[in-house]
Amino acid sequence: MNSSRKAFFVAGLVLAVCLSQQPTAIAGVYEDLRWAIEDNNTGDVAKLLSQGADPNTPEEQGNTLLMVAVRNKNAALVDLLIKAGAKLNLRNRYGETAIMLASYNGLGDIVEKLYVKGAEINHKGWNPLIYAASGGHPGIVQLLLEGGVQVNSISDNGTTALMMAARGNHLDAVRVLLKNGADPNIKNEWDKTALEWALSKGNDEVAELLKTNGAKK
Repeated sequence: MNSSRKAFFVAGLVLAVCLSQQPTAIAGVYEDLRWAIEDNNTGDVAKLLSQGADPNTPEEQGNTLLMVAVRNKNAALVDLLIKAGAKLNLRNRYGETAIMLASYNGLGDIVEKLYVKGAEINHKGWNPLIYAASGGHPGIVQLLLEGGVQVNSISDNGTTALMMAARGNHLDAVRVLLKNGADPNIKNEWDKTALEWALSKGNDEVAELLKTNGAKK
């Protein structure tokens, strides 16, 4: 083999080795970033992001690093990821966004922060309002309604925020929804109303409140 052909062969071999190692290296960086977020290690997260780690890479369930930070209730990491370019409206395999998870878990400050930064709240199907009502968080329910979410918006199977609040015996959330015009007589795809959900769960106080606001059996 002459010298020029040998040099070309060696260069090709080196390139092949580099290309074969690149995905592993990228995966390693992401795993480091993921573990740093799981451990709430803001310093390590900042370092890895500054080195070019992608904040939008999802894990097996489709949860982004932003979703993990929300799950860990870490507002500082949420801030850091947003500044690094985290996309706010990505969904996991269950169709959930970061603001939906924050709404369900009662993280009002994070909900407000994500909303101000552009997170979508008034979309079709399961939305942050229904999630907030499911978790029983009247303050977040009110915040989302003020942000423009329709009080009678429905999920894919016809479920409303009022139904979920009634089902979960979340009296204060029911009050806020009714005050803002929630219709207690909407039926889901199983022909069940918020009142029927409350009665089926033995939530008598919620049931009485619904009746005084026009709910019919």
